[in-house]
Amino acid sequence: MAEAHEATSSGVPGVLVGIDGSAGSERAFKVGLMIAKQRELPLRLIGTFIRPVVTDDYYVRQLDQYRSEAAHSVQDMLDEYSGRAAEAGVVVTSRTAEGDAGATLVDESSEARIAVVGKRGRNRFAGRFLGSVSGKLAAHAHCPTLVVPERWESDSESELMAPEQDRPDAEAAHDEPVSLMEESSAREHSRRSFANVTDELNFDSEIVVGVDVGDRASDVVHLAAEAADLVNAPLTLVSAAPLNAQGHWYPNTVEHNLELPNLRRRYTDHLEAMTQEVAAKSTGVPVRWQFFDGSPAGVLSEASRTATLVVLGTRGHGGFAGLLLGSVSQAVLNRAVCPVLVIPTHEPRRSHKR
Repeated sequence: MAEAHEATSSGVPGVLVGIDGSAGSERAFKVGLMIAKQRELPLRLIGTFIRPVVTDDYYVRQLDQYRSEAAHSVQDMLDEYSGRAAEAGVVVTSRTAEGDAGATLVDESSEARIAVVGKRGRNRFAGRFLGSVSGKLAAHAHCPTLVVPERWESDSESELMAPEQDRPDAEAAHDEPVSLMEESSAREHSRRSFANVTDELNFDSEIVVGVDVGDRASDVVHLAAEAADLVNAPLTLVSAAPLNAQGHWYPNTVEHNLELPNLRRRYTDHLEAMTQEVAAKSTGVPVRWQFFDGSPAGVLSEASRTATLVVLGTRGHGGFAGLLLGSVSQAVLNRAVCPVLVIPTHEPRRSHKR
């Protein structure tokens, strides 16, 4: 990958933001700038352009001019964003690179505290910045990745309506069966009521973290607790499993019904233990858990309709098996309508290339 321009890095791990000039990257920039300012971290802005593959002699001769124009266009854009960050009192560096946006951000993430990208983005040089890019960064980043979606407002003037899940097939969220099986305690904080959300799936003002059965309290949950402390928001630990006989947990209905109490206990005991551990280390924000009968992707995507933030790990076991490595990850990232924070749970690979 040939680098076009770089403003020297500060050398301090900070906030990495992918910029392409779209509305999505504008939102990512504002969130990244806010995090950098609150945590007193440097801001790192990355813009890319793709070198086209050409074979015609005429276009080959024009290639150098295109690369120069593309590099200058991207750098001008980064300079504008850098100026805004500097005016806000944040230390900022930038890099314009030729090549794949996702691969560039993954490489840069090895020296970042957190990466921030918009859910969708497009410009004439970089192509799509989110979609495949966000998925690649979330799955392979060496640092936590915050995916910022489009903003939403209620379409009704007479009642508060939560957004539907961001589904390409426009299928209504309530078409996927989800039911609350057990919870640790009643909520102590007040919530807004949404006309199109049931009470048991209303996570208004809360940070929701997906919990994997069988894991000890992990970095995922503890980082979610840090985020909750930072914004003074309640934290809810959530697990889900398809418990009905059609979930194919057991070969027949009789065996399924006999084993169901033990299966539920595995989840609830684990959630309770993790909740107590997190609460003991927390600065006072409410911590509770909920266990649902339903698909993990369905429950977490539904939670995103009202939650402040959904936090996930890159790998999971049990109720969230394959999280962010397969269909569950793609479903949550694609369907979520609130910010999603993805925490790498694999062994980090530090890059020595800069």
